[in-house]
Amino acid sequence: MKSQIINTKITTFLKFLYITTSILVGYALAVENVNLEFAIKLVALFSLAFLYLETTLKVNHWYIIILLFSIISDSLFIFDEFYFPALAFLILNRFLYIIIIRRTFFPYSPGILFLYSIPFLLTFFMIYFLIYEYLIDIQISAFLLGVVSVFLMLFTYLNFLKKNNKRAKYYFFGTTLMPFADILMAISNYIDDHFIYVVIYHLMYYVARFYIYKAMVMHRNKY
Repeated sequence: MKSQIINTKITTFLKFLYITTSILVGYALAVENVNLEFAIKLVALFSLAFLYLETTLKVNHWYIIILLFSIISDSLFIFDEFYFPALAFLILNRFLYIIIIRRTFFPYSPGILFLYSIPFLLTFFMIYFLIYEYLIDIQISAFLLGVVSVFLMLFTYLNFLKKNNKRAKYYFFGTTLMPFADILMAISNYIDDHFIYVVIYHLMYYVARFYIYKAMVMHRNKY
């Protein structure tokens, strides 16, 4: 475990850098500058990664891998020809988020897990069948991403019910916000190509990542 001495100047700068670049992504999208968008997204995610390393008491290697995969997927999403590999990394990331809280669902019986999963699954299937016909070439990928996201929300919800603390709340909020950003991204890409949707779902991802970061740096015994 690392020392609890944290350089506040560095952490303040990294937070400012992350928030600023998260907002500037909207500008890069507005001017349709792919190189600028690529650079801003890299700076945003690298600043979050360094912020985590600077402020955490104990490094979670699964979370480091998640940040690495987020950098890769965000970079690939910029280019249309790499859309499927980007989706693959996004699906893998959701699975890794589940691994981080894997101990949460061990105390529950399969019957209880199924009971809690019903509203999440029903919501997913209703949304999926509403937009299914528009997704064309990503129907299977969207289904896999949706299923993994459903179980991620279920497990983070159970984690929040069990612990009822800030750490669990932030993790639940962050991991729940991402699937809604996924839905908006799908609508923007395949149903209604509106610029404001693109800006909103990008901001949703960055807000979600920041809340998850906050959960990851909280000491589990203190919050």
